[in-house]
Amino acid sequence: MGTSNHTVVDYSLVWSNRTKDFWKSPRGTVIRIEVLVVVAAIALLFLAVFGSQRRRSRNFLVQKGILGAFTLSSSLVTYTLGSMQSSAVKSSMYPLWAISLYILFGCANSITSYSLDDNDQFMRLLFQCVIYLLYVFLIIITTTSPFGYFLACCLLIIAYLKVAQRLWAGRLASNSFNLSKLVADFMDQEHTNSNGSSYDPATMRGYHYLVDWPLVESKLGAGTSYATVITADAAQVIDIERIWLCNDMSISSDLKDTCLSFSLFHLLRRRFFGFACAESSQPKTHDFFFKGLLSKNEDGVIDYNRVFRLIEVELAFMYDFFFTKYALLYYGSKKASTTMSLVSATLVLILACLSSTPVRKIYFKPQVSLETTTADVIITALLLVCIALLELLQLLLYWTTIWGRVSFVCQYIREQTLDTRGSCCMRFKEILTKTTGVSNKQYYRDRLGQYCLISSILYDPNPSKAMHCLPIRILLKFFQCLNVVTLYPYFDPHNAIDYVAKPGKPIKLPAQVKEALVQFLERSQGILTNGESSLVSNRACHLLWACRQLHLGTSCLQKRENQSHLILTWHIATCYSNVPTDEDSTVGEELNLHLVVAIILSRYCVYLMDSAPKLLPGHHYDTSCVFSEVRKEAGRFLRSAENRYEAMKSLPESTETIFQSGVKLVKQLQEMEKGTRWKVLADFWTELLLYIAPSDNVKEHIQLLANGGEFITHLWALLTHAGILDRGQRNVVDIENALPAPTTRATDQPATHGNSLQRMVQQQVNPVQNVRGTPNACTAPSEVEGIE
Repeated sequence: MGTSNHTVVDYSLVWSNRTKDFWKSPRGTVIRIEVLVVVAAIALLFLAVFGSQRRRSRNFLVQKGILGAFTLSSSLVTYTLGSMQSSAVKSSMYPLWAISLYILFGCANSITSYSLDDNDQFMRLLFQCVIYLLYVFLIIITTTSPFGYFLACCLLIIAYLKVAQRLWAGRLASNSFNLSKLVADFMDQEHTNSNGSSYDPATMRGYHYLVDWPLVESKLGAGTSYATVITADAAQVIDIERIWLCNDMSISSDLKDTCLSFSLFHLLRRRFFGFACAESSQPKTHDFFFKGLLSKNEDGVIDYNRVFRLIEVELAFMYDFFFTKYALLYYGSKKASTTMSLVSATLVLILACLSSTPVRKIYFKPQVSLETTTADVIITALLLVCIALLELLQLLLYWTTIWGRVSFVCQYIREQTLDTRGSCCMRFKEILTKTTGVSNKQYYRDRLGQYCLISSILYDPNPSKAMHCLPIRILLKFFQCLNVVTLYPYFDPHNAIDYVAKPGKPIKLPAQVKEALVQFLERSQGILTNGESSLVSNRACHLLWACRQLHLGTSCLQKRENQSHLILTWHIATCYSNVPTDEDSTVGEELNLHLVVAIILSRYCVYLMDSAPKLLPGHHYDTSCVFSEVRKEAGRFLRSAENRYEAMKSLPESTETIFQSGVKLVKQLQEMEKGTRWKVLADFWTELLLYIAPSDNVKEHIQLLANGGEFITHLWALLTHAGILDRGQRNVVDIENALPAPTTRATDQPATHGNSLQRMVQQQVNPVQNVRGTPNACTAPSEVEGIE
């Protein structure tokens, strides 16, 4: 028995010694470096191919896989190049491997930064790339290679230019104030370029929103109040009007919409760089949105799919500008980029052919040389061929992207003006631009996050459900022992079960929700309240207290901005309204529509409080604190109740807490007829979501585009183009003046909101009177005056 154990130990020692000897041998050194090259190349190729997929998915593996590849790739490249240079073994394949990694590091178009903060690291990335360049250059000159120094150095120069493109893409994303200032200054005077009222939003006549212009032909002068003006010839400046007036069959409506999205992207980008949207208060802007984007077709229906499609493509431009290389390729010299890609692919293919020549040695001291194995040759050739194919595919695929489509349209119109159309290149580009229709491509996940406060609370004290909280309880107990006071509100061991309650699964964004939002926006003409006007128009004035009930002992400004109490109060009421009862009857089509809209938007608003509080009004910490306390209150109540619906009915009416306010509200809602109740809830949540969408936190909206995006970002962009930048402003002066003067006053509205609520009430009450032929009780002075 002892002999057997001794034999096993001997075999283990022999195996260990052989492994160590092989690891230190020349062949082991080359294999180790070769493995590093393959791993680094796979990571870089993965980023090049799948880098843009993260905006379409919230999947953990997709997001963290791309983050891991992005983080590790630069470290792997640094370590691998350093290993090649410092190794005593100098393989003839080292120059090829080093150049390959350097090219891959710079040639990926689909991702140049993982977060917005990466774009601000220009100097760090510059030093990193210079170090890479020196490493590769030293490897080339210190390694005896059969491929020729001249060919390798030429490819190294091209590789450096591609890395420089990646650097300048980040620089453009973080420091293009000149572009945004030019657009801001141009839009400040754009309404005067249409000769007064001579514009038509249906045909875009008179709308000179910029699409493309020569970047270098502009100036800043005292004669223009130090505004940046374009000095280029008018034929070189492409705007929306010129594109819409082009009736050539080559410029389809799909291409025109892509150009419109690109122009809107220019307007939205200003907000990131802090420039004002001067045109937001102009009647022309209002007409552009409500009579142009929201125009009705021959059947009298708004094409809401097109509206959201325009915004989706616009946000795709926004993502590409901040996280990819496409913006630099568009604004830079396309001929230079094309030539560089073709030359790079050609040289790489030549090197791939040379890598299979008979002269292949591994040099280890002057007297030792080893033959390069077939595996080395195959791996090297495959790597080089992949790089060449990647270069060619990226060159061709650029013209199938939205950037290539805009570039084609602008070049086509310029050539049409100069009567120089018809080249083979233009026909080839036209084929590529129409290969994949933009309307058939999804740029962001078409889903809404959902969080139901009532059903997500783990109120069952069953030990089997509570045991999975044990690791969290231990960790939180450790924090408590350390007296981490600042973390205590969120890490309370006594409420650990509350915090592991996870939201529901995201659902596909229903068409009914899009339609309801667009219809309400068109009906309100951009004059929004926090749900009050929808209640008044639905004759539910007795519920107005739920829009005014505040549980925050803070300043008036913070009360106006933070809508957490409102969201949670109405969410609790909506959840309980959806509890099945014996009195429930068959759900009709119209009732089902209102029910779907109300429940989905209610759960989405609470989901935002939990997962993206920075996108909501007010300070995100206040939002998180309120949500946390209400969740704990609901958890304590639900854990002690056998039937949550019966327990709710037994609660006395009170507005002391948000949960109690929600219970009081649902009792009042249940006194209404079921169809009316869900109509009230659907309209309320539709208006509230539009009301909370305006935001100045542009950075957070853009950052979330890289993580799958949020639907509220689409609404934020949509409202920006409607001239609605915040919750306290008048929308368009002439529209407000055209409305009837109110006979009563509302005291809860912000000072800058004027009398928008009363006017909105009058707008929405009139249709009800026309349909039902009876006056609306909500118009009684005694009731309207009670709105505080």
